Amino acid sequence: MSEYQGEKFKLFLSKSKISAAKAADILGVTRQTIYQYYGSGNLTRETVSRILTKFNITEEEVFGPAKQKPHENAKLLGEIPEDNPENTKFIEISPGRYIMSVPFVEVQAKAGYLMEYADQHYLEELPKRTITVDKYHRGRYISFEVEGDSMNDGTIESVPDGCIITYRELKREHWKSRLHIHKYPNWVFVHRTEGVVVKRIKSQNLETGEIVLTSLNPDKNTYPDFTVHLNDILQILNVVKREL
Repeated sequence: MSEYQGEKFKLFLSKSKISAAKAADILGVTRQTIYQYYGSGNLTRETVSRILTKFNITEEEVFGPAKQKPHENAKLLGEIPEDNPENTKFIEISPGRYIMSVPFVEVQAKAGYLMEYADQHYLEELPKRTITVDKYHRGRYISFEVEGDSMNDGTIESVPDGCIITYRELKREHWKSRLHIHKYPNWVFVHRTEGVVVKRIKSQNLETGEIVLTSLNPDKNTYPDFTVHLNDILQILNVVKREL
């Protein structure tokens, strides 16, 4: 089976002198989705089929000839079985050790995520990252690329610029309960106006639904604390892994 690298699709468009905007129009997707295709190391078969059909081309013209089929006993880590009813895929690599595959939102894709976070098709089209975990995790997970120094205080607790963080979504029915900031110190809030922000929780008011968010960076003139209201939050996720 061919590996459907987004770079090959990008190269095909460049050689054909087709812009990202034009490609988005042909495929019936957003320009942001085209950029996500570019960064994908393994486009889904559905996406590849759409590309071949809409551009009226063969697989070899874009992605090259299929690779030789591996030995039957080999495990294809890219083909992780989807045994979680939500969006997480797992494969056991040894007793008590699993590879978990989750959607990955790069810095340039955050604006698109803010608009499309609830769209399952959008999530399926995002690039994927794999991390190793020691137990089977249920729930909706996603990885983000951190941008900026607001969560960098120079200590081991930092979440610095360029860090990859994997989060688990907190279901909305749990939002009115006190968030477990000791077990999960770092959080992602997808906010209507602030966008996707990585912060720690300084205080919570369960009666008013207000949460005071704070940065690790000690420069409070540049990174002041601020208050958000649950009514303005689209998604809350807690950190389960950092990759520096």
